[in-house]
Amino acid sequence: MQQKWIDRPASDTDWFDLALEQSNGFFRRHFSLVAKVAPPLFGLCIFIFYFYRNHFYPSFDLFQFSSLLLAAAAIGFAIIGALVVPLFLPGPWIFAQFLEHTTIKDELRYSRPYLDNQRVWWVLKLGCLVYWLPFLACTAGLVTVALLAPKLFVLSIFLMPVLVSLIVGLIVQSAFGLPPLSFLRYLWVADVAVMAVGGFTAVILAQTAPVIEGFDIGAWKWLVYVAVMLAVSFIAALCSFLFIAGWNAALHFSVFFALLIAGYSGVLTTLPDKTVRALGLGNYQADALLLEQSYCDEATLKWLALDEGCALTKIHVVWSLGENLILRTDDGRTMQIPSRFIRAIVRSDN
Repeated sequence: MQQKWIDRPASDTDWFDLALEQSNGFFRRHFSLVAKVAPPLFGLCIFIFYFYRNHFYPSFDLFQFSSLLLAAAAIGFAIIGALVVPLFLPGPWIFAQFLEHTTIKDELRYSRPYLDNQRVWWVLKLGCLVYWLPFLACTAGLVTVALLAPKLFVLSIFLMPVLVSLIVGLIVQSAFGLPPLSFLRYLWVADVAVMAVGGFTAVILAQTAPVIEGFDIGAWKWLVYVAVMLAVSFIAALCSFLFIAGWNAALHFSVFFALLIAGYSGVLTTLPDKTVRALGLGNYQADALLLEQSYCDEATLKWLALDEGCALTKIHVVWSLGENLILRTDDGRTMQIPSRFIRAIVRSDN
């Protein structure tokens, strides 16, 4: 007879530790298989999503072009990796160069309370002051400069982290009773990390701006901007501070939150479009599309709106590889033209 839930002994196993253990075990056992299968599968998913969004499928087998799948995967991994790096790397850098420094660590140990309930607040204070406060302050400063003095934004990217790290270093030194001039060590250590996270959060704000502006909420949109700024800087601080629990915990959280931020900011949903454009396969505006004269009969000139030279101008190229060229006009119409009738595609680099 199966034992009832209430009669079973309570388990002390933490679900988070169990998830990390299962994940590490899976990758240790199947790393070779994952390394072989994941890149082409990820590249295939990028193309499939692009085809689905644009309502077509190419006239060839994608698996015949394995290099194309790997190239798409490489671009996709690079874009996602660009989100993981500012979430993950500040943690080990600040931890190893500041918190683990002999003098700093000894003073932090002395300032730590003896009671467990007080230690929780002490740890929260340490994480907020060392990580969240500088990340949030730098982002707020960069956004303020971008709104009030856009011409000084590039300069502020380098100066704002220095000013923020200096002020926060003084606060940390005072709050935990650290030795004199400890703020200079914090300034030297945190400057680049604060710059990376501040710039990262500013970019995420810029990415989410079109989504926020699309809602007719009036002045409430500024509250949404503040909420996004608070949330992203807090996530960056959390991922960095979790390095205290080890590499695995920090890396797992960084990847998870990077994908979450990518989804909500639109980076993940526009990944197929950016990848196809980066590979030069489509999703770009052609200045001119020249066709063979034999293709330009009376009906073709009428329906495709060709000029007298049998050319299309300012046309959006959806896909340019395979037997058919997929085009889209400004009025939303989609055209498929056999590639054998294409003489040239003229496009600028802009």
